[in-house]
Amino acid sequence: MQRSEILGGLHDMALPTRGRRLRTLVLVLLVPLGLTLGGCGEVVSPLPGSTGAKAPRSGEASDGRQPLTGAPSDLPAGSTTAPSEPAPESFVERAKAVAAAVRKAGLPEQPAGPTLLGPWAVDLSFETDAQKVAWSAGRVTLGARIPKDEIGVSSMRLPDGTERPVDVLSPRDAMARALEGAEGDCSGIPPSECQLTLTGATLTTARVPTTAGEATVPAWSFTATGLARPLVVVATAPGVLEPPQPSATPPALPPASPGLSSADALADVSGETITVQLGHGACDRDLAGHAVEFPDLVVVGGTFTPPDPGTMCTMQYLLTPTVLHLAKPLGDRLVIDIASGSPRYLGVPAS
Repeated sequence: MQRSEILGGLHDMALPTRGRRLRTLVLVLLVPLGLTLGGCGEVVSPLPGSTGAKAPRSGEASDGRQPLTGAPSDLPAGSTTAPSEPAPESFVERAKAVAAAVRKAGLPEQPAGPTLLGPWAVDLSFETDAQKVAWSAGRVTLGARIPKDEIGVSSMRLPDGTERPVDVLSPRDAMARALEGAEGDCSGIPPSECQLTLTGATLTTARVPTTAGEATVPAWSFTATGLARPLVVVATAPGVLEPPQPSATPPALPPASPGLSSADALADVSGETITVQLGHGACDRDLAGHAVEFPDLVVVGGTFTPPDPGTMCTMQYLLTPTVLHLAKPLGDRLVIDIASGSPRYLGVPAS
């Protein structure tokens, strides 16, 4: 469906579907806040101004940049946090290849402000399967009573409690954005039932999760034929609050070898430590986190021992945190996943 059709009058619109892999997530919680982290560890070669470096390893990145391996943290036995250990040579070599591929493709830009963690439609209360299918297929029509071009200024309350004025999209444009990129059809549903007709729109507010915490933003509340509760869609204009963009693997990066654990999220940054969530299977053993530092980026991830051939194991995808100690504060350096070569931004899960 083309945007020109939306602006022309009553129309059908499309639902966004983000390309996420289907998996069962078992979130392993962080250890208690009272956990004491251990000291420094072995590094490849200290960055200018860094401290706590020990004996250097041999080897230098092909572009002349010197990497550093993350130091271990002394964690209690039985901790639900994976230990941080000096990166093995195979991990260091992979990190060099990742860094080179990321630079060749161009360093990604850090998000400029709060990033929406979730879809533009924040409240969908369907009562029948036909309504769900209609929404998924983008079969949505704006009734004649809905203002087509009404725009204005409202306010947004940031997670720290401050407020600022923000521009507001029209009901038409806000709904079009919420339905952008729809996939699906009305298979099995009669055409007369595979349709949602919006009958009214009222400007309200909605609380949404962002990378900086929960924010309160302007939103359009749409009434619809056959629905007891309204559909609520974020109304902020572009540039105010943007969703995370899908991360792409640099084209020059070869596939990761078995036994490498991806860093699926950057959970915390505090001084010279960062916490990342490592993805792995339920029967993987000896999970450990690693970091390899460069002047412009830090490559993070983990290693594990796969289960023995023929081992019976549940089909689970686990996320386990690991606390990595750096030779210097992260600063404005990018955090890059060892497996995909994609950036990891604070609070933004991998897409």
